[in-house]
Amino acid sequence: MLRKIIFLPTIFLLFCSELNAQDYFQQQVDYNIHVKLNDVSNELSAYETIGYLNNSSQTLDFIYMHLWPNGYKNDSTAMAKQMLESGNTTFYYSSADDKGYIDSLDFKVDGQPVKWEYAGDPSIVKIILNEPLKGGEKLILTTPFHVKIPNGKISRMGHIGQSYQISQWYPKPAVYDRNGWNQIPYLNQGEFYSEYGSFDVFITLPKNYVVGATGDLIDGEQEQEWLAENAQKTAAMTSLPTDMSFPPSDKETKTLHYHLSKIHDFAWFADKRYHVLKGEATLPHSGKKVSTYVMFTNANADLWKKSLQYMHDAIYYYSLWNGDYAYDVVTAVDGTISAGGGMEYPTITVIGAASNDFELETVIAHELGHNWFYGMLGSNERKHAWMDEGINSYYENRYLETVHPDAKLLGNFSSTKLAHDFDLSKYRHREEYYLTYLINAAKNEDQAIDLPAGDYTDINYAGDVYCKTALAFNYLMAYLGKPMMDSIMQTYFDTWKFKHPQPYDIQKIFDDVTGKDLSWFFDDLLETTKKIDYEIISSKKLDSAKGYDIVLKNTGQIIGPVSVAGIKNGKIRAIVWYDGFSGKKTLGFPTGEYDHFKIDYFEDIPEINRNNNTLRTSGILKRTEPFKLQFLGSIDDPDKTQLFFTPIIGWNNYNKFMLGAAFYNSILPQKKLEYIFTPMYAFGNKDLAGYAQIHYNITPDNDVFQQITLGINGARFDDASNPLNTDFNKIVPEILFKFKKKRARSNLQQTLRYRDINIIEGSVLYGESSSTYFPVEKTLHKMYNDVTYNVTNSRVINPCSAIVNFQQGDKMAKLSLTANFSFTLSKNKSIDFRIFSGTFIGTTATDAGPYAFRLSGETGSQDYLYDNVFLGRSEYTGILSQQMTETDGDFKMFTALGQSTGSLVSMNVKSSLPISPLRIYADLGASSDDYFAKAPPLYDIGIDLPIAKNIFEIYFPLFYSQDIKNEITANNLKYFQTVRFTLNFNLMNPLNIIKNLSL
Repeated sequence: MLRKIIFLPTIFLLFCSELNAQDYFQQQVDYNIHVKLNDVSNELSAYETIGYLNNSSQTLDFIYMHLWPNGYKNDSTAMAKQMLESGNTTFYYSSADDKGYIDSLDFKVDGQPVKWEYAGDPSIVKIILNEPLKGGEKLILTTPFHVKIPNGKISRMGHIGQSYQISQWYPKPAVYDRNGWNQIPYLNQGEFYSEYGSFDVFITLPKNYVVGATGDLIDGEQEQEWLAENAQKTAAMTSLPTDMSFPPSDKETKTLHYHLSKIHDFAWFADKRYHVLKGEATLPHSGKKVSTYVMFTNANADLWKKSLQYMHDAIYYYSLWNGDYAYDVVTAVDGTISAGGGMEYPTITVIGAASNDFELETVIAHELGHNWFYGMLGSNERKHAWMDEGINSYYENRYLETVHPDAKLLGNFSSTKLAHDFDLSKYRHREEYYLTYLINAAKNEDQAIDLPAGDYTDINYAGDVYCKTALAFNYLMAYLGKPMMDSIMQTYFDTWKFKHPQPYDIQKIFDDVTGKDLSWFFDDLLETTKKIDYEIISSKKLDSAKGYDIVLKNTGQIIGPVSVAGIKNGKIRAIVWYDGFSGKKTLGFPTGEYDHFKIDYFEDIPEINRNNNTLRTSGILKRTEPFKLQFLGSIDDPDKTQLFFTPIIGWNNYNKFMLGAAFYNSILPQKKLEYIFTPMYAFGNKDLAGYAQIHYNITPDNDVFQQITLGINGARFDDASNPLNTDFNKIVPEILFKFKKKRARSNLQQTLRYRDINIIEGSVLYGESSSTYFPVEKTLHKMYNDVTYNVTNSRVINPCSAIVNFQQGDKMAKLSLTANFSFTLSKNKSIDFRIFSGTFIGTTATDAGPYAFRLSGETGSQDYLYDNVFLGRSEYTGILSQQMTETDGDFKMFTALGQSTGSLVSMNVKSSLPISPLRIYADLGASSDDYFAKAPPLYDIGIDLPIAKNIFEIYFPLFYSQDIKNEITANNLKYFQTVRFTLNFNLMNPLNIIKNLSL
């Protein structure tokens, strides 16, 4: 019965598709390419003939062509710019020999020369036709071309020694479809879109190369026999050698002819070291046999010997769920690529290095699956990457859950005691997709699924395009059921095989076959960053015949379906799917005995928050999960109320050795409410010390703020060995506004922070009676308003930032600007500039005195806001007094000169030296007091030893102003006493360290 219910809408859909076919067209492009490899100079010499058939109703006056090897040409290409924007400097710092290009072009149409010009990027050209090409007409385009093959460590195409990965290597017309021309530059993030047709490719290269290529090897009996011999030898080996050196190239060459129709790309791979395995897979529907090959080097050979089975399993299940594989051969080759773990091309895929069997199988299954979602279903990967990468990731996960139903997030490590101790052993492999999506989604920094590939941040390209789409389609399958889902996808495959489907094409098939309103899926889940979150509020048992009333609340923004399970003794007794709704709703649930109800028991719904999904039927605090105290940390577990802890130690010159623990509730992902408490016992003054933070994160749905964080911070430490000044307590309510970027990939970030700083200092003063002095305890409470605006451009080349700070206290107000610019010289070397300017506003010299600007960076006693951690805050002599912060004038040499209650300016420079890692520094500055006194600006020059850059740096002075020299002489200071250092403990917050390690 189910089969008939599904079958009728399918027939109707196919009929509708035929009617709509009148509006659809696609061009046909047939290639004949002769190419020769020079493995000494790493170049290709080739000649290409293209037959271009205009199947549109439009007359074409020009044709856009892609010259994608030119993406590697120089630092001005779209690929080069994108890689820098992502923080990847591999191409930027590559040598001329590492770069690549295509040249020696001489385009002719029907034998006549034509004009052509570059169109924006060197990887795109526009060919002006001598005569317009009308609908139904065909032209012949020819050109010789030469390719310098780039280094394979840059992106997809390239060579590593004499191992060749030849992809996107020939001139090809851009796609002209229902939306017009799709001329797109070569990008590292963002794949391709090409026209279907036939390929005849003739490859000439030294005879001892093993070649894997798109298509069928034609008239290659001798080559087939040679590959078969290689496969027999490989299969018979009990162990493989480890030598990875290249044997000499044969002086004799061979020419291999590959042919295939109904494909849109051609790639080939060649390596003299390849071992070969050959097999045969049987398709589930037709019973057709498909030849399978794997080609691999000695690296990871122990893993690759098992790879044929992975190929056969993937071909079987992808065919079973979508439709049979359409070609006669499929190949996977071992290669080095830099644009992900693997890369797909019709009938062939290249696989990067894998660390274990499961990883290799996962990548092979994913890349082989692209023969459906990219290969036979030729969607526009650049505009709608979810249609290939996302749907294919859904099938990758379904494949793994079918073949390895017990696969865990941590693989074999999940069964270890360590994984159990950290509460990580239970998580399924699918949790990887969920966590990758949630990392940014919890911070409201995710992006909609259906955006152009080049618009995504690196983490969102993985988290949203791949992982969220996989989760979304798995959610849809759970709701619709596997039979319905398979029927829909098979209809999609049959309807759009060897064509260019758009998002509305697949949506129409889903709508027509299911007869359901799936706008919540296609319009909200795919097109927006709206979140899903259902909360279970209450349950009420009715009489035995009526079951239960369960109240659920949709606290999210998507009206998607939701499931509820009734659980008894850890087993599901009933599970019901409900259509989506907004607000609160009372739902009927079947009769039975349950000890608790749970939303989304199988975790099929990509909810933003799973901590509100469970309700017990009896007891108090029915919605509170069991308490779990966890050492160090773990993934957020919706079935437990987690409290993480880790031991911590500390030391300063007054508290002395401190021992305590950090308690916190969040590591990954970010929670709305996050806290950390770090109580410590100080053995020096036998008192309590430590700090605490409580923050509440708000993610508003507007175009102004990315996130608003409300918080309160506190700290308590001893700040002097002198009993006249015992300790300080700091309490700081604050609000931080993180502004939304105009473009997600932008490196420009703006924040605004307001702090209400309260410093409570406990002191012992001396009172006086008629004849004696006696101690008097006194508490001083100082309050400051602090506003900081920070704009940072974190680009990897020439980063810069500007910080505007306003402080106001009792009778004091001051404003400052700190600007930083780093001029990049080469990899890991730069000249760093800092400019500081500060002035008091309406403040008398007397009131400004304790808060004066100083040319020297602040010492502990001058840090009146207690913003920095000092080992010896109140020390004036000894090594601890030489700790500084790079604030105010930032002179590395301490000087009392240049102190100002008016205004101060300074410039600081650090530059890398040829002797790594040493840097030279120079500081120049003056105050308004110096100006009116007609004193010259002060300077110092020295050597910076960055033991840990921005954390622990030591400054050795070499030259400085005569006035500073006189000051040193007057104070009788030795050279070592003029050496200063920074020790930035603010960057070493235990919680931040743990979070960074977890990422």
